[in-house]
Amino acid sequence: MSRAIDAFAVLLLFAAAAAFGFGVFALGQRDDFKAVYLLVIGGLSLRASTELLRPRGGG
Repeated sequence: MSRAIDAFAVLLLFAAAAAFGFGVFALGQRDDFKAVYLLVIGGLSLRASTELLRPRGGG
């Protein structure tokens, strides 16, 4: 199960990178609403990915 969670976290990391990239592209196209939406989605995906990948303490 741990391997599946790690794979999902890596997938979220790539999704975050893609969302940030598309968000920056949308900023260049002056499509502000789409850019903000994609940047927020990228940030939330990055946070979720790091939370899943963070080592857990035994206890």
